[in-house]
Amino acid sequence: MANMFDMLKQAAQIKKQAGQFQKMLASKECSVSSPDGKISMKVNGKMELLAIEISPELLAPEHKTHLEKLLLKTWQVAQKEIEKIIQAEARGLLGDLPIGNFPF
Repeated sequence: MANMFDMLKQAAQIKKQAGQFQKMLASKECSVSSPDGKISMKVNGKMELLAIEISPELLAPEHKTHLEKLLLKTWQVAQKEIEKIIQAEARGLLGDLPIGNFPF
């Protein structure tokens, strides 16, 4: 019976740590720019897009396809950068636990 209470106590502690990790992720931010510097994005650790800036010259209708490609490429760079931050934070929190690769 005591073992059951210990397990419940550990589960509560894990839940608390998970909540703290979620708060920490929300506070981590990453800023990236497109290769030509005409688009910049800010993303938090929860993969939420916080801000985007687009050079006015890209807003002309004739630049629509180019703008779409730059937005996609810049978003992909932002995702990779924030994933690196998340992995570093998770390693710091979990230490060297042998749990394999994270899915992010």
